[in-house]
Amino acid sequence: MNLQLLIVLALILYIVPLVLWVILKRRRNHSAVEEESMMNWMSRQPGMKKENPALSRFYQRSYVRSAQIPVFRSQVHRIRQRLAVVSPYDELTLRKETMKITYAVLLIVIGLILALALLGRSIPVVLLGMIGCLVLNGMLIDLFVHRVENRLLKDFRDFLEDNRHQFQSARMADEAIYEASQLAGHDMRLHGERMHEVLTSKDPDRSLSAYYEVAPNRYLKVFTGIARMIMEYGDKTTAKGSLYLNAIGKFVQDINFDLLRRNRLSYQLNSLTIIALMPILLSFPLQRWAEKYFPIMGEFYEGRIGMASKLMLYAVAVAAYVLIRKLAETEESRYMPKSGGIRWEKKMYEYRAVQFVVDRFVPRKNTKAHYSLSKLIKESNSPLMIEWLTLRRLLLGLIAALFVTGMFVSAHVNQVHRIWNAPTYVKGGLMIGRIDGIERQEAECRSEFDRRIMNEIHAGRMGWEDTVRSLVRESGGTTLNEIQQNEAAMRIIEKLVKVNSEYLRWWELLIAAAAGTAAYFIPLGIMRFQRRIRGMEMQNEVDQFRMLISILSQFDRMSVQVILEWMERFAIIFKPALQRCLLDYDGGPARALAALKNEAPFPPFVRLVERLENALERITILEAFDDLEMEQEYYREQKKETMDRLIESKANWGRDIGFAPVMFMLGAYIIVPFLYVSFMQMRDLIAQLSRI
Repeated sequence: MNLQLLIVLALILYIVPLVLWVILKRRRNHSAVEEESMMNWMSRQPGMKKENPALSRFYQRSYVRSAQIPVFRSQVHRIRQRLAVVSPYDELTLRKETMKITYAVLLIVIGLILALALLGRSIPVVLLGMIGCLVLNGMLIDLFVHRVENRLLKDFRDFLEDNRHQFQSARMADEAIYEASQLAGHDMRLHGERMHEVLTSKDPDRSLSAYYEVAPNRYLKVFTGIARMIMEYGDKTTAKGSLYLNAIGKFVQDINFDLLRRNRLSYQLNSLTIIALMPILLSFPLQRWAEKYFPIMGEFYEGRIGMASKLMLYAVAVAAYVLIRKLAETEESRYMPKSGGIRWEKKMYEYRAVQFVVDRFVPRKNTKAHYSLSKLIKESNSPLMIEWLTLRRLLLGLIAALFVTGMFVSAHVNQVHRIWNAPTYVKGGLMIGRIDGIERQEAECRSEFDRRIMNEIHAGRMGWEDTVRSLVRESGGTTLNEIQQNEAAMRIIEKLVKVNSEYLRWWELLIAAAAGTAAYFIPLGIMRFQRRIRGMEMQNEVDQFRMLISILSQFDRMSVQVILEWMERFAIIFKPALQRCLLDYDGGPARALAALKNEAPFPPFVRLVERLENALERITILEAFDDLEMEQEYYREQKKETMDRLIESKANWGRDIGFAPVMFMLGAYIIVPFLYVSFMQMRDLIAQLSRI
């Protein structure tokens, strides 16, 4: 009854939002006056989509109500922070977009819980689904925010095309940006107006620095900086025409490459995330089918090995999903500025007892282990300190050990319950095929008979086997013959022996400790995986450096330090190394560049740094990079080839990881159980033949 009530509640929670949405949509025809006022307001917002005013009011009221609910307050605040970084919405639009993503995530999560409830038909399955949905919650938020990010990038590309046309008419960068922003979509219009404010402010350099802190992607940062230099030094006529228009063309080309790469990665990897999670949903109907047509397989699924196989399948599926999401992430979303606030690791580490334990596991300073761990944290762009990371690893290991121990205890309890209550079928028959009602009723009668006898037996006493035989003769003397009485007594004795053997063993505690140890190293494995994925994208970033330097080298007043500052502003993978180089630059440019080559020994990047070294004293910046323009076609083809290799490499990794849960499910739920059934049937058959 509790399970049915849970399913009904989940169904109501899933259908009610859809019904409300339909009702609000139909109210459009009955609110003409309100719609007219809303349209008047929206007409003053260029590029903004016209939506149902009743639906907009619903989003605004939902935002206010959700701020009063403790469960949803942090969720809504988290989504709002992410959107505020990506796009400078006005307050009403920001609230509306926040609630759109919130409702989308809630509908998906409730739909998954409902599917698990209908397929699993047990409360533990629903609880497992809730835990999994907590994990998916953050990933779904990232997914929806990425859509906003990609939409902004497309709007910026169109904005650049309009800006080109306006600049050719006005020949002024600020006027061209303002006119192009009025033709852009709502999000890009806000960014364009912010750029215009930067260029026309009393202190443009200070305003530009402030904009660098809030710009959602590097293209907007660099374009605004280029426009600021054009405003200060004026446009320049090069061999290919206007410097400003040439820069716009290169930006458009690079953004097109980036959008193409994102679309192809999304096409290759998005379906794999569904494939990675499908085994979790398919495991429940597959288990019920196997138990229906091969009843003896129920012993396998309910036993320790079966439960371990289930948990391993869930772990493999979730791990595959996380890794595929890491493969599909783009640079801008992965390196999103971290939101403010105090981390829970920091607050927990402040307790003396916790600090004492964590410090015992933190590598000592000035050691190779400490240096390697620090380098791994930096290269994976993690916001954690070594102490916080160690605390997270210890907690993960402890939770894994306790979880595995609880799994073994639950398996023992479940096995005892199954011995006492499961239908008892006659041994000797090949239990393949569906069980009819008569056989099942006879099996349940045997279980009831065995239970009555077992309730009167204390297996720890001396001579309890003889007591079982005497009770069987007394209870079944009229209905069972002597052979059946002996078989029933042996069956009950075997059940009692199995019940007494169900306790936590030392090797199970050893397995739990091994699982905790493995979980302790999981965060490091994820960070190393992320570092390796970043290594695949180094060439792509070097190609973007070439595009940036080809623009900057055309300016007359350009120095190596300024180029390094622009590279640091544009960089993602090489950003930490460039930051340290700029910090050490005043102590000696040659020494700082040499250290930069040692810290980032990627050959194409090293060649760029060597050209900057030549430009320190020997030649000018333009002479050091004069071949960038001459070999532009070669670099374009090289970049296309690099992008193809990168996507193909990620796709291969994604296919291997995405199909791993499917292969594991085939082994854990089909091959191994069938081998188990075959072995059990063969053993019973041999025992039958030996008696004959």
